[in-house]
Amino acid sequence: MNIWLINHYALPPTENGGTRHYSHARQLIRRGHQVEVVACSFLHLNHVHLPLTPGNLWERRFYDEVPFNWIHARGYRDNSLSRILNMFQFAQRVGRRRWAAGLEKPDLVLGSSPDPFAALAAERIAASYNIPFVLEIRDLWPHVLTEVGEHSAHHPFVVLVDRVMRHLYRRAARIVLFSRCSPKLLASYGADPKKVEWIPNGVDLELYPAPQLAPDDGQFTVSYVGAHNQWNSLDAVLDAAKLLLQSGNKDVVFQFVGDGVDRPGLIQRAKDEGIENVRFEKSVPKKDVPELLHKSDALILNSRKDNISKNWMSYNKIYDYLAAGRPIVFGRCGTEDPVSEAGAGISVEADNAEQLAHAVAQLALQPRDTLWEYGVRGRRFVEERYSVARLVDRFEKVALEVTGRSGGEAMTETSNHSLVLE
Repeated sequence: MNIWLINHYALPPTENGGTRHYSHARQLIRRGHQVEVVACSFLHLNHVHLPLTPGNLWERRFYDEVPFNWIHARGYRDNSLSRILNMFQFAQRVGRRRWAAGLEKPDLVLGSSPDPFAALAAERIAASYNIPFVLEIRDLWPHVLTEVGEHSAHHPFVVLVDRVMRHLYRRAARIVLFSRCSPKLLASYGADPKKVEWIPNGVDLELYPAPQLAPDDGQFTVSYVGAHNQWNSLDAVLDAAKLLLQSGNKDVVFQFVGDGVDRPGLIQRAKDEGIENVRFEKSVPKKDVPELLHKSDALILNSRKDNISKNWMSYNKIYDYLAAGRPIVFGRCGTEDPVSEAGAGISVEADNAEQLAHAVAQLALQPRDTLWEYGVRGRRFVEERYSVARLVDRFEKVALEVTGRSGGEAMTETSNHSLVLE
């Protein structure tokens, strides 16, 4: 089977950010399928252009055995008109298919929704070939605009996005969701629940060697690794660091690793308020994340305390954390809580600095053997349930079904993973 995965923001592990489609593509290729990943050469997290051969607007490169088709589009610095123009330009160039000259006709096209217009281009390509289209929902448009951006539902751009997404819901043979909390919310925007398939985030265990004990260097290092933006509500983590410092706990150090629009403000705030038990490090390529996590004693992740986090969010980094074999402090908003389910750390209320600080202090007092046991349980949990190999079993089953091939050709695991709509 020949599958095209179109995701504006797809990345290989040589860059910092999400590598879901790289890892899924590699698994599919090893199973005998052909896969093409299509992404924008302007890197969203770093706000830089990936260099292409001079004069090229697109270029095909291989990362291990995975082909990425990089499409050039204009750059931007923030969520302004420039970013919207970047979306339009990328979608237009993808839809024209000049980048695909010489490639074999696909059997299936998947379009991912961080960019709704790229997903629309994927749907139009599938229609032109008369083949199935699968829609992957990462950001729920226009919900993110009205609930997070606080834009009016009557704003012209919001209306446009709503029409695009409703069209995609109608045209999709299947709709892939990351969060089990999302089907009802998705249905309120016009999606047919019968099309929904739950294929959550997970972890590529080939990128994560077996964890070792954390270094015993006299400090208890708590790391956050990921984007510094509104979704991760890092001010509450900084508040927790400040509370521990004020309580006289000077052995705990918080490490923030990554980039994002909130990073300069966090650095300035730590400086202004004298929060000396924190350090900020720049982002690292995904392939270097495991080593960084292994140098930490514990890991931390916080959610926004709002309806969109409660009903929608599925954090990819939490599975990376679990795979690293370190205890986790999780500021949870909603019912999905893999940390508690795995017995891999301490879950507290989202955006509650006092509870975050207390949980970190609790872990810092634990003997190293107890911390190791937390990590072992977390690693086992993702190996058994959320490895990329298991998740690709499920995507492969969907792909075989919608293309009319025998579902029996796929290696599937159906137990304990069915999506229940209540």
